[in-house]
Amino acid sequence: MVNKKRKNYHLKVKKKDAQNLIKSFERLHKGRSILDKKNKVFQEKNHVFFPVKYDKKELKNMIRSIGKNLNIKIIKRESIYNKKFKYNSLKDALKTRIPEKYLELIPKSFDIIGNIAIIELDLFDNCNIETDIKKKIALAILHVNKNVKSVFEKVSEISGVYRLKKIKFLEGIYIKETVHRENNCFFNINIEETFFTPRLLSERKRISNNNIKSEENIVDLFAGVGPFSIQIARKNNVKIYSFDINPKAIDYFKKNIELNKLKGKILPTLMDVKDLLKNNNKRGVKLTNKIDRIIMNLPEKSLEYINVACHLIKEEGAIVHIYQFCDKPNSITKAINNLKNKLGENNWIIQTITYSKILKHISPKTDMIVIDAYVKKLKL
Repeated sequence: MVNKKRKNYHLKVKKKDAQNLIKSFERLHKGRSILDKKNKVFQEKNHVFFPVKYDKKELKNMIRSIGKNLNIKIIKRESIYNKKFKYNSLKDALKTRIPEKYLELIPKSFDIIGNIAIIELDLFDNCNIETDIKKKIALAILHVNKNVKSVFEKVSEISGVYRLKKIKFLEGIYIKETVHRENNCFFNINIEETFFTPRLLSERKRISNNNIKSEENIVDLFAGVGPFSIQIARKNNVKIYSFDINPKAIDYFKKNIELNKLKGKILPTLMDVKDLLKNNNKRGVKLTNKIDRIIMNLPEKSLEYINVACHLIKEEGAIVHIYQFCDKPNSITKAINNLKNKLGENNWIIQTITYSKILKHISPKTDMIVIDAYVKKLKL
C-alpha cells in the first residue's frame, strides 16, 4: 500500500543496475546503511526504487563517490510502507520524533503486562514540552510493540498495604484490566487495583521448578493475584495456602485459578497474615508447624513476618524463600544476616543456605535479594 501521507527520497535506477548500486554503497560506506527500511524497495517497469533516509545534498555526495557508471536519479515520491519493519529499540523509533538532547532520557526498559505498557517518565517532568514528548514516547511504544494496546505512565512509587502505584493514561485504548501470560500461565490483572510485576518472571519459574516434592504443604504469604502459587501448582501436586490483604487481589486470584489447569490445589484467603498468630484463627491453628515451604515476597517488610513463618513451618525443618531490600555493598551477606538474626529471635536457625542472588538493583544504594534457606527450630 502506498503511503500517501508522506513523500520520501528514493534512488531510481535501472533494474539491471540495482545489484551494482547496493554493492557500491556497501563497499564505499561500510557499516552505514543507506536504505530506509521502514519502507519497501519496489519496481516499476524497468526501474527499481530504493527508499533512502538521507536528504538530497547527502545523497548527491554519496552518488558522486560511486562514479558515473550507474545512471542514478534522486526523486521524491510516495513510499510503500514495510509492514514487517521493526525498530531495534524505543530510542531508535524516536530519533526523528523528539529533540536529540532528550533521547538519553528515554528509559531503557519498561513493563509490559498483557497488552498494557507502563513506563516511568519523571525525567521529562521539567521539560517545557513535557506532555508532547511523553505522548510521542507512548505512540512509539505502541508502534514498536504491536501487542501493546494501551500505554500508562507510572507517576508514583508502590506504596500502602495493598502495594499499589498511581498511573496516568498516555495513549492507545483506555484499559486497566488485561490478561497477562507468563511461563504458560494466564493472569487476569487490573494494573491499578492489584500489585503485579512482570520482572520476577524468571524467579517464579525457578521457584516452580525448585525440586518441590509431591504433596508438599506450601504457604504463599503475600500472594497478590497468584503468580507464585499458580505457577507452582501448575507443575506440582501440592497444596498451597495463599494469603493477601487486598480484596481485589483475592478476587482476581480466584479468577486466575479458573484460567489455568493445575496439578495442585490452591486455597486463596483474604487475610492480614498477622492474624494467623491469633489463638482463635482457625486457619492459623490448623497450619501451625505443618508447612514444608513458605514464600515471603514482600521485600520491604518480609523480616517483620518471620514470627508468622516460624509459627507455620515444620519445626524439624522447612524451606523459606524470602525477598528483601538490602543496602549496598555486600547486600547478600546483609540479607543472610538479617534472616539469621530474626530467626534467632524466634529460636530458629538456618541449617543451609541453598540459594542467594541479587535479583535487581532498586537504586544506587539498594538491591533486591532472594534467599532460599532450609531452617529448623532450635532445640533448647
